Amino acid sequence: MKCNLCDGDRFSLLFEGNIAHDTVDRFSQYAHYGDIYRCDSCGLVAQKLDHSVEEILENLKNEKYLDEKIGELNLAEKQHHFDMLIRYIREHRQLDGARVLDVGANTGVFLKRVKPLAGEIHGIEPSQEATQLAERECGAVVQNTAVADADLQDGSFDVITMWDVVEHLYDPKSDLDFLYSKLKPGGVLFITTHDVEELFARLTGRHYPMLMYQHFYHFSKRTLSAMLENAGYRVVGVQYHYKSWSLAYLHELLSKLWPENFAARSLGLLLTPFARLPGLRNLRITVPIRNFFIIAAEKPAADTSIKPESAKSQAVSG
Repeated sequence: MKCNLCDGDRFSLLFEGNIAHDTVDRFSQYAHYGDIYRCDSCGLVAQKLDHSVEEILENLKNEKYLDEKIGELNLAEKQHHFDMLIRYIREHRQLDGARVLDVGANTGVFLKRVKPLAGEIHGIEPSQEATQLAERECGAVVQNTAVADADLQDGSFDVITMWDVVEHLYDPKSDLDFLYSKLKPGGVLFITTHDVEELFARLTGRHYPMLMYQHFYHFSKRTLSAMLENAGYRVVGVQYHYKSWSLAYLHELLSKLWPENFAARSLGLLLTPFARLPGLRNLRITVPIRNFFIIAAEKPAADTSIKPESAKSQAVSG
């Protein structure tokens, strides 16, 4: 192993993995993960993977989003979340006439939401099913590919977004460098993810809900800012935000993602009668835990930076 942030090779084991050989069945389930390590030099937290890039991409390619009730509910949930994120974007970058790229476009909910506000929208999404729906729903060009294999013109985007995606990247250092080259000077990259150094993560330890197999990296404000700055970006804003879910979605989420957890099963049973009542199903519940953050990183208008050779070589090899 080499650290994806500082290239260090000394690590400390944080949590022993529990996923065994069930990676395909457990790929998207919370509380199932491989060994989790922290870099002794810079503190980046990462999962040790026993699978090749090709195997990981195959799992992502075959992910399903619409064959279950929770998938349908998730589409509605995202609309509420993206309205908040669009307001944040507009605090840092004008959207009118902007050329926008959504990395990890999923089923296209964000692209559909931002389309009336932007000049041109594009997406990247590894899931075949999600890509097809995204193109059909929002009329955008959505490439069914990984970041490093996307066919994108250099210096062509005003805004690039990555909503809860950076933790899924197999090689975030290389991918962030690749996306840097696609931004126009003065363009801004917006990222949301969870903070592994915040109090909630430290208190829950090995039971931290964001520990799951397809979360290959676990950033903090500090480590993600450092990775962005190493790639040439200038961090212009960092802000925590709370997530909220409808009662119906929260009920389905507990049974889907924590099927073997006693506390989750108990809470799910407690919520069942309320989740079935039409008047309460859409009641939104905000979890007052400061664990998710959004970071805005700009490509300097006068891009005179000289990037480290390691970043250049990784971008080429990726």
